[in-house]
Amino acid sequence: MKVEVPDQGEQPGALRQERGVAEGNAPHAMPPPARDADGRPDRLPRIGFIGSMNAMPMAYALKFKRDGHDVRYVVEASPDNYLMRPEHMYAGAVSHPYPPWIVERPWKSDLLHHATLPWSNLGAVRAMADRDIVFLNDYGIALAPFMPRGALRVAISSGADIDLLCRWQIAKSFAAAVRRKWLYPVRLLLELWRTRLQRRGLFSCDVVSYFPRGLNPQGDAVIDELGALPHPPRVIERYDANFGAVGVPRHPIPRRPLHKIFVPVRFNLLPPTGGEFEHKGNDIILEGLARYVRRQPGVEIHLFEKGHAPDLALAREMCRDLGLEANVVWHRPTTLQGLFDLYADADVVIDQVGRHWMGGVGFYALYMGRPVIANARLDIFERLWRESWHEPIPILDASSPDAVYEHLVRCEDLEFRADLAERAHVFSRDVLDTEAVYQKLRRAALDLWSDRHHR
Repeated sequence: MKVEVPDQGEQPGALRQERGVAEGNAPHAMPPPARDADGRPDRLPRIGFIGSMNAMPMAYALKFKRDGHDVRYVVEASPDNYLMRPEHMYAGAVSHPYPPWIVERPWKSDLLHHATLPWSNLGAVRAMADRDIVFLNDYGIALAPFMPRGALRVAISSGADIDLLCRWQIAKSFAAAVRRKWLYPVRLLLELWRTRLQRRGLFSCDVVSYFPRGLNPQGDAVIDELGALPHPPRVIERYDANFGAVGVPRHPIPRRPLHKIFVPVRFNLLPPTGGEFEHKGNDIILEGLARYVRRQPGVEIHLFEKGHAPDLALAREMCRDLGLEANVVWHRPTTLQGLFDLYADADVVIDQVGRHWMGGVGFYALYMGRPVIANARLDIFERLWRESWHEPIPILDASSPDAVYEHLVRCEDLEFRADLAERAHVFSRDVLDTEAVYQKLRRAALDLWSDRHHR
């Protein structure tokens, strides 16, 4: 596959003018870094953030502010898109209306807007005009070539922005899924153009943070392409959650027989466009639960109505066929606090058990002190976790219906649940918190920025 590296000198006319503003041709020009008598920068670099899949980048933005940096954060999601809005994920630290360092530049996050960047969100580009280091996430990665000249560009991936949006084959799969087949040629051109923009942006970054190697071979293949560049970016592995800023509460485990099982996993039962590594194992979970219901007919199973309509329809059909319908309580997607309330009332939480991997929902459950059943992908993560954790990892590892069932049987023992819950909280606090990844990213970015300005 040909690797396309952007030519930073080729800018569209409207944006060329915008870049001129950033480079010193207008009253709002970015000033050169201040320097002391030895020529070293004597101030901390100004930090910017664009792109906020599930508001994850705000975790790092708040830490940069804590450490004294001038931070600017772009919120591009509309007020009703609560998953992407920081005031919902970080209510203890961020509120709306926003303070001056957070700016709103709403855009419609659909294919047409993504494929017409940067024109579809020039506001986000303008907001970064005076930034020294820019962190890019989700669609924001495609904006890397349009950042101020000399700014350090760091991609902090949420996963799909690299392992889906940067792959040509996935672009073709997305196009093939269009309902009106006569639109296929137009959809294909848009998907291929979007992929080109996303790849071009990624390949122009100085630092890239992505999941640990081995977790997703499809994403690893894109990272391998970066390694073949004449000046490859520094790659930092990330697998973390910010418990402090999100305000995750700690709740004692309910002192009762096992009664409530909470499964906050999005339903992805039909063959996903992204391939087998998007499979979250919903069918495995339901089959394991069906076996356990035969043992404990009165148990409650709490599920989320999350996923595409065909997947949810299939999920309800499976619940009927497996004899789970009377045990299932369906919940609509809720706020983060609503999610924490459901965790607090649960005896056991089940995260994905397919070829995917644990995410924030499993991390929060561990931190709150709940036994978690999941395919923890220990073949990958023990390499990372053993650096800071020298005891058995307190996650009930499962990738089959039998394993789900057997772990639920073990969790009937209240003292086993309580001990596991305590160790899960300590593990999440000491191993999974964002601080360690933040320190790696900050050190890499500041070192590169300092080297660039010492030349």
